[in-house]
Amino acid sequence: MSAAHDLAKNYDFYPQLSIKGTRQPAADEMLCGAILKLQQAFVPPVLPFDWVGAVNYEFKEIKQLGLTSKGSVVLNPRYITEWTVVHELAHAWDAANDWLISDIMRKETHSGFFCRWLHFRFRERKLFWYHVGSPPAPCGVDKNFNAKEDFAESVTAYLFSEEARRRASKRGFAYETNGYTNFHDTPRGQFIHSLFRNG
Repeated sequence: MSAAHDLAKNYDFYPQLSIKGTRQPAADEMLCGAILKLQQAFVPPVLPFDWVGAVNYEFKEIKQLGLTSKGSVVLNPRYITEWTVVHELAHAWDAANDWLISDIMRKETHSGFFCRWLHFRFRERKLFWYHVGSPPAPCGVDKNFNAKEDFAESVTAYLFSEEARRRASKRGFAYETNGYTNFHDTPRGQFIHSLFRNG
């Protein structure tokens, strides 16, 4: 019996996924497990998202851990983790909705760039990094952080809240500084919670 057949038994959406590239069987398992985690986060749990089967998945050795555009998720099989897979799936969810979810979250959390052109001109200067209007950010902020990354990290932090808290503390952005101990209680956590409750 093939590994694909075993996966199909455990994940009924697996046969409809378009997956290319060389990888270990565990990579497919991780992708399917991440999809299932997202499904089960909804209350009540939902059937596979419409966009899940419409996305082309590819495992490919790239510089990044993952890359997502509308209809495409590329994952680096060498460094694959559940965190990375969920993060890229969150981007795919956002992309399937024309990036509107991240834009709504940006507005609801009063976040964004004070002056976008200054950010691009002086990317190394923290002063011009993405402003987290309702802190804390899921795991901190860096020069690459923006509304899309904020949303993807927030979805991931919601599913892996203990890991998110650990990462935030390690990077010097402890939740406790803003009066929180769990990501679920933060403004971003509440936004993601409402998505999972109300679609």
